[in-house]
Amino acid sequence: MNTEKSPAILEDGGLSNPARAIGLTIVAISMFATMDALAKYSSETIRVEMVIWGRYFFHFVAMVLMLPLLGIRRSFHVNDPMKVTIRGLLLLGCTICFFTAISLIPLTDANAIVFVAPLITVALSAFALREKVGLRRWSAVGIGFVGVLIVLRPGFNEIHWAYLLVFAMATMFSIFSLLTRSLNRTEDPVAMLFHTALVGFIGTGMLAALYWETPSLREWGLLMVIGVIGGISHQILIFGFRYASASLLAPFQYTIIIWATMYGYFVFGDRPDIWTFAGTALIVIAGIYVWIRERRIKPTSLTQH
Repeated sequence: MNTEKSPAILEDGGLSNPARAIGLTIVAISMFATMDALAKYSSETIRVEMVIWGRYFFHFVAMVLMLPLLGIRRSFHVNDPMKVTIRGLLLLGCTICFFTAISLIPLTDANAIVFVAPLITVALSAFALREKVGLRRWSAVGIGFVGVLIVLRPGFNEIHWAYLLVFAMATMFSIFSLLTRSLNRTEDPVAMLFHTALVGFIGTGMLAALYWETPSLREWGLLMVIGVIGGISHQILIFGFRYASASLLAPFQYTIIIWATMYGYFVFGDRPDIWTFAGTALIVIAGIYVWIRERRIKPTSLTQH
């Protein structure tokens, strides 16, 4: 007689395996940080528009080469083309905003501000979705934005316009994450990844046509690595979402702060001061508190971050 316990089933039909999901998420986040560092490094010698193009071009090439293995029908078939396309456009917008921003500002600062995304989600749910948001969550949102002000220190430092791009990226990423979780219920992760690459390939192709700058052999290599890492990391993250709810995985996304700080310090010589660390800590604490409240209020929700 088989005495093994059957794994729990998520509401979207996926298998519940928190340990595997957490491991996949941490690996994916470390790869995102590596891709960001390579993008910043590459933008020192080649236009950032070319870096963005390379990220999607080589992602798409890799997907095309893998079509015989993955299956042509599987890669092309989606149940909701409109939502899948919007998801791809959101990620493309995130990439354009973030790669442009980190070519101009420190990695640690940019990644700290990105994590206002969960707080933006709370605000959007209140005003756009008419959801009831209590005083505690509004307080967490307020504390998070105080953290942002500490990182930026308006009035003490000149605020670079690139920080606005990070805020735009955070807003788009919060919507992208919710949409990814929703689509995981009906879409094949391989198809989602392929269409993400396709949308980015078409969009950045038009961008590259305007700003083309022929890369050197070394730069071609960097662009290829960025594209391959981008594709693999998103595939890993998609699979992570299939094994656990997004609300469970949300806190582990904050590990990118550690990677960004290390890359910033050892590769680019960025030395965050005590105020940057303090502001980042407030943002992270506020985000984790929102996550805890969401899990208590809606313990079975699959769309809270």
